[in-house]
Amino acid sequence: MTTYSGNQWTKRNMKRNSRYLLLLALCATASAVYAWEPVDRIAAVVGDKVIAGSELDFQLQLYQVQTGTKVSDANDAHKLKEQILTQMINDRLILIKATQDTTIKVVDDEVDEALNSRMDELKSRFPNQEQFEKQVVSEGFTMRELKAKLRDEAREQLLKQKLISKLLSKVSVSKSEVEKFFETYKDSIPPHPQQVKLAHLLLEVTSSKSTSDSLMSLARSLVERINQGDSFEELAQQYSEDASAASGGEIGTVRKGDLMPEFEKAALALSPGAVSDVVKTSIGYHIIKLMARSEDQYEVKHILLLNKPTAADSAAIVTLANQLLDRIKKGEDFGALVKEYSTDSTSRANFGELGWLVVENLPAEYKSAVGTLANGQVSDPIWSTDGLHLLKVLDRKESRPISLADDWDGLKEMTRRQKSELVIAGVVNEMKDKVYLEVRDF
Repeated sequence: MTTYSGNQWTKRNMKRNSRYLLLLALCATASAVYAWEPVDRIAAVVGDKVIAGSELDFQLQLYQVQTGTKVSDANDAHKLKEQILTQMINDRLILIKATQDTTIKVVDDEVDEALNSRMDELKSRFPNQEQFEKQVVSEGFTMRELKAKLRDEAREQLLKQKLISKLLSKVSVSKSEVEKFFETYKDSIPPHPQQVKLAHLLLEVTSSKSTSDSLMSLARSLVERINQGDSFEELAQQYSEDASAASGGEIGTVRKGDLMPEFEKAALALSPGAVSDVVKTSIGYHIIKLMARSEDQYEVKHILLLNKPTAADSAAIVTLANQLLDRIKKGEDFGALVKEYSTDSTSRANFGELGWLVVENLPAEYKSAVGTLANGQVSDPIWSTDGLHLLKVLDRKESRPISLADDWDGLKEMTRRQKSELVIAGVVNEMKDKVYLEVRDF
């Protein structure tokens, strides 16, 4: 029945604090439906569950954050909310269908695995376990309550996934269906974009030995000053290049396993109140002060001297890149030089090849260089956030329209996808006839 009415040095990348609230809001409202209970307003009723208006509002905000768009026009916002609400209703109908299918089973081990994966993903957005738990509490949950919510969500997601997999496993397409699909949509299918096959030689800008030696010397002098009685906290404020410098190097309490292994090993080797010798990590040189420790966590401060390249280091890389380009122009093999010099370990194994890339999607600096190169030519050095590149054009594919002869596999997949969507839509329509559904003003 249907009715309608009206610190860079952690193992994980730190995220901005402004995103924490959004993260936990997503957890707190991730399930789009709630059991009957007092709510601010009701956007829709699906079976014996409701979709709260606040959840619909949140999903609209989430969409804008994820897409980087801002919907300011009231009519546009209403249309978008209508589309989002329709998807939320359909999602719930699929779940109801899945729970009614006695052939679909979700075992506890599967739920545990999904729950653990989700918890790990959420924790990775915070600098440490303590910050994560604080945010959970600030959102009005205990860890037990959060895990219970996420467990229910994981079970429901697995049920829906298994139903959809079951339905789509029966979908097949014939030759005539592919041909009919092509004839129907050939004028609206975008053409193949212009592509280029590239290889590159990357020179990452790293600190020279003299730069690293200078930092190590400074770090050792700071350790000596601390051992002679200078304040660790004052030296952290003066010299540390970490965000914790303003608080005297205070990192706070962290769980074991949260920080870089070499940092943690040195910290846990200390007695409370003791200060380490210089500890080298991939980002620089640390001086660590252990404040307290327990079985699974510890409180720590540090001074960080970042091992970052100097202007002289960058100039040296530019000189090397120009020398390599000159050698290539004189006939040396590009691939051989990649093997010897490139710092991109992934592409180096394949002589620098990056594969086929859509020209329109290339970074501006790449696109400009590629546009002037013929096949086989190598670019002048190009800067990116990764370092300095020499690009070689290996081959090109010009833009062309889609055809049955050349794009059969892709057209077959498009046909299968369309047919799959119709199967899912059929299940949704079937459930609309069986489940109480009311859409209210939103």
